[in-house]
Amino acid sequence: MKMEEAMQERTGRLGQIRVYTGKFFRIFINERDWKVIVFAVVISALLSLVMGPKMFVQKEFTRTGMFAIVSSMVWIGIFNSIQNVCRERDIIKREHRTGLHITSYVASHMIFQAVICAVQAIVMIVIFRIFMEFPQKGLVTGNYYVDIFICFFLILYASDMMGLAVSSVVKSTTAAMTVMPFLLIIQLILSGSIFPLTGPAKSLSNLTISKWGQRALLIEANLNEIPSTMLEEELKQLQMFDGMEKLIDLIPEEAVSDLSSQMTYKKIYDYKEELVTRRWLYLMAFVAVFAAISIFSLELIDHDKR
Repeated sequence: MKMEEAMQERTGRLGQIRVYTGKFFRIFINERDWKVIVFAVVISALLSLVMGPKMFVQKEFTRTGMFAIVSSMVWIGIFNSIQNVCRERDIIKREHRTGLHITSYVASHMIFQAVICAVQAIVMIVIFRIFMEFPQKGLVTGNYYVDIFICFFLILYASDMMGLAVSSVVKSTTAAMTVMPFLLIIQLILSGSIFPLTGPAKSLSNLTISKWGQRALLIEANLNEIPSTMLEEELKQLQMFDGMEKLIDLIPEEAVSDLSSQMTYKKIYDYKEELVTRRWLYLMAFVAVFAAISIFSLELIDHDKR
């Protein structure tokens, strides 16, 4: 049955959601869009090989590793959907004129993408668990696997919806793929992980998925209680300079060890349940905002000059 005929039979919004959700899953299988799951597998495996047993063991390595994980999830999430709407823009325009509700269309995408992101989150957790020793306890639910699944899913889903919003605004897949690198660069630079942010940049960082996603994961990892190796590593580097070796030898090993154990990051990483749940709410807010942008943009599709 053609989509137009199905739309005539199911004029209600719920009926349209059912039709389009089924359509998206058929496209996922028939047009090999399932490769996005493969990407998640490959990227998780590569990250695991690099990070391996150092995650959750060394403070600085854990922070860097979580930044790499979040950056990868943002890329995967955006790639999931950034071409999905613009590549069928002409079809949407025609069907909108024959009764398609844009809210139903976007809701169908949201349901479909939620399933894809959930599968990707599970796949990534399974692969990471093979190479890493996870914490025993989850801060919010009591189960770390449940907590980290929620974190992974929300990061992937918020990024996915950002890609969907871009795909709804632009009018071609070429334009969408041109925008994609800029989105990733913004997420990386404004995450606050590469270098400290001040002034307007610090305020703009609040609009990034990467910042809140990484903080949620690091709080769940109990970052401030993980031993630090930064001081020891810095002292080893200083020993390479002439005259520094004798000076460093004067520092008692016990003093270095005690100071390293006391090194913690700011209170933003305190092991508190409300800090995690608040960041989950921020990520949910991103989903809602990007969904609204998608609906607003597609409601104007009849004004396309093409």
